[in-house]
This record gives sequence, C-alpha cells and structure tokens, in this order.
Amino acid sequence: MSAGTVYGPGWTLDDVRWDRFDRTKIAPGLLAAVKAASLVEFAAPDYVTYLKRIFRNSDAKTIADIERWGREEIQHGLALGRWAKLADPSFDFKSAFARFKAGYTPPHFLSGNALSVRGSRRGEMIARCVVESGTSSFYSAIRDATEEPVLKEIAARIAADEFRHYRLFYETLQAQD
Repeated sequence: MSAGTVYGPGWTLDDVRWDRFDRTKIAPGLLAAVKAASLVEFAAPDYVTYLKRIFRNSDAKTIADIERWGREEIQHGLALGRWAKLADPSFDFKSAFARFKAGYTPPHFLSGNALSVRGSRRGEMIARCVVESGTSSFYSAIRDATEEPVLKEIAARIAADEFRHYRLFYETLQAQD
C-alpha cells in the first residue's frame, strides 16, 4: 500500500493541483479506465433520484446525505473527465456522457417505482456499501498504479470520499428497521 496524503471531505476541483500534470507519465490502460469511471460517476443524479424515491418517507438528514453523496459523485466525474481531457485532448466528456446515457439507463431509474429493486431499504444500503467499498479500492489501486501526479491526487481524493460514502451508507443501513 502506498503511503501518502489522506484527503478530507469538502474538496473542490480548484483544490486539485492541475499544474502538476505530466503527460509523459500517462498509462494508456489507466486512461481508458479513467474515461469510463468519469461517465459512471457523473451519472449519479439518476441514482440520487432513485434513492430519494426509495427513502421518500425518511428524515431530512437521510435525504440531505443522499443529495450530498450525489454532488460528490458528480464532482468525481468532473475531476476524472477533466484529467482525461488533459491526457487526451480529443476526449469530449459531454459527447461521451451523452452516448453513455443513451446506451445505459437501468429500467429501475426510469420506472418511477418507489420499491427497491433489491427488495428493501436495507438491501439498497447493503448494495451501496459493496459498491462504495469497491470503488474506494478501485481508486486506491489507480492511485498506487499511476505515476502521473494529478491522477494520483485525484484518485486519492476520490478513494477517501468513497470510503466516507461507505460509512454513510453503513450508518444508514444500521438505522433501518
């Protein structure tokens, strides 16, 4: 495991040290992974809408936590997309996202149904915990694999956020009946 800075919550795109970008340290395989991840992360508003339907009768804090999670996921997509554009100036994030959305929209995001596809709120939170722990590991692996300093920083920031998201969803899980 790589020793390094552990980033706290509340960072913005302006906090990233973009001026440290080093084109000579781009790994093509990681570039493809970052492009894909940028699109998945940026699609968070659909999942936020879905989770708010599932948790529609919850307290205001739960809804606010879901919304904050969504804003942070969008920021992850923007940070990754911006890095991908630096690495590959031909990458058009907006067009790529439009193609992604046209090709991938889970039916339960469109249904308007307030029932969880996982059977319960607890099932939703268990699924979220699995995803968030997996994405924290994914971004930690990118951080450790890359020599490109800006991607290393972005991946470390996102990995820390994803771990906090795991904790958020775990606490939400514990609050369910």
